[in-house]
This record gives sequence, C-alpha cells and structure tokens, in this order.
Amino acid sequence: MIKPSSIALTLIGLLALSACAPSPQSLGAADAVSVAATDASNKAADHDTRPPHIKEYMTQPAMLVFSKTRSFRHDEGIAGADRFFAEMATERSMGLFTTVNGAVFNPEQLARFSLVIFNNATGDTLSPEQEGALQQWVEAGGGLIAVHGSGDASHTDWPWYDNDMIGPEFIGHPAAPQFQEARLVNLSPDHPVMAGLPSEWQQTEEWYSFDDASKIGDARILIGIDEDSYSPRNDVYGDVKDLRMGGGPKGHPIAWLRCSGKGRFFYSAIGHSFKAYDVPQNRKLLSNAIDWATRKTSSPQDNC
Repeated sequence: MIKPSSIALTLIGLLALSACAPSPQSLGAADAVSVAATDASNKAADHDTRPPHIKEYMTQPAMLVFSKTRSFRHDEGIAGADRFFAEMATERSMGLFTTVNGAVFNPEQLARFSLVIFNNATGDTLSPEQEGALQQWVEAGGGLIAVHGSGDASHTDWPWYDNDMIGPEFIGHPAAPQFQEARLVNLSPDHPVMAGLPSEWQQTEEWYSFDDASKIGDARILIGIDEDSYSPRNDVYGDVKDLRMGGGPKGHPIAWLRCSGKGRFFYSAIGHSFKAYDVPQNRKLLSNAIDWATRKTSSPQDNC
C-alpha cells in the first residue's frame, strides 16, 4: 500500500516542476523563434517530400487519382471512386496512377498526366510548393476533377483551390437521416458534360449545402437540387441547423465547372458512398466530365 505521505510528496514535486516550466508569456525572443520553428517543422512533416515511383512505361494519356486525407476520410466513397475511375481509364485506354502521396504534385511527374482527380481528398494535404505546381499545371491546360469531400470546408489553407475553384464554402449536410432521396435538376442541358442526362431525376446522397451560391462566380452550374424534395436540416450536430440555400435548384448547386487559365475544373458534391458510383446518372455525369476535362468535348461557351 502507498503511504499518504508519499502521495503528498509526489504532488508537491509535480507542482514545483510545473511552477518552474516557462509559460508562453515568459519565453524570450530566442525561445519564441525556436517554438515557431518547431511548429513550422511539424507542419512541414505532415506533407510528403519524396515523390512516388511511377513506372517508366505508363500508358499515355494518363489520369492521376489522389485520395490523401488529413480531415474526414470517406473510405467507402474513395473505394467506389477508385474502382469507377479505373473502369473509365480502361474504357479510354488511358494510363492510371492512384496515390495518397502529395509529393506527386511536382512539375516533372505532373507532366505525365492529362487529368488529375481529387477523390474525396480532404484537409491540408499539399505543401505550398505542391499546391503551386498543381495550379500552374491546371492553368497551363490540365484538367482537374474533384468529388464530394474534395469540396468540403477543410481546404481553406489553399485560397486558389478553396475560393477560385470550389467557390462556395461547405456548411453542412443533413443528419437523421443523413442519406436522403432528392430531386436533381439539369441546369445546363446544352453542355457536353450533361449530354445524355435527363432534365431531372431522383438520387440518394449525403447532400452538401454551401454558404452562398453567388460565390460560384463565373462557374457554369450543371446540376441543382430541389430543396422541397428532401429535408435540408441537421439538428444533430454542428453550428448550422437549417441548411436551405434558397433560390430554387439554381440557388443550391451540386455540380459545376469552370476554366482556370487554359485549364478545366469540374466539381460534383456527389460521392459519399461507393453506391454513388453505381448510379447510372452519376456514372454518365463523371464520364462526360472526364471527356470535357481532357478536351474530347467542348461547348461554344467554354473559354479554355
């Protein structure tokens, strides 16, 4: 049995050590610089620095599927999308490389791809140098497709992607029930990405809501959701309960595209579950998006 006197002595010792430890306010200038350097080093360690090996004879053209996560990880959605994009690569006789290594975003390796896909990539996955390399690659004519979680609110460290490509900020999705059937409306029937899709259809998904549709800027809205066809509320968790965006289907976009320099960007909020990639309309949408992003199709209104 431990004596009470021993416990008291131990507590006194711990309090003394705590009192001797420097507080943030007591740090000198040199100490503060050291702490800042340590924080920067830890942040840098979160980013990959050694590029992955890509086989020398990868089929061309090729697509790169990136699914690193440092925020929520959609394991089912990532698995379903990986399978789907592998099927699309096979159909088009394209090379395929899948990775969670952010160091692949360097000029030399990016030059080997005509299409990059963010497969539910979340969080601060890329270093500033890697972000810059991808932005330059897109603006020089590359195609970038992003699905579901790749458009959530975990990308605010990267203004070009978060503000210029995605635009509206994610504010939440319904809960209880999380997955609901809703009516989707085709808002750009004359664009090749929407070719072969009906004027409207029903689909089940974890429906994202965003803060302000006007932030979409000059992007072309492809699909909107009818908020009267499901319950856009979350009374279970989070700061926002009422997820209505208003303004009809156009006021609640679900998929859109835009140009960036000479490059093409497409985003769809659909894709939380692997089941999404078995829905015929979603498969058609993404297949069309691949063709548009790789310049097999174009619209007279496209300026890239």
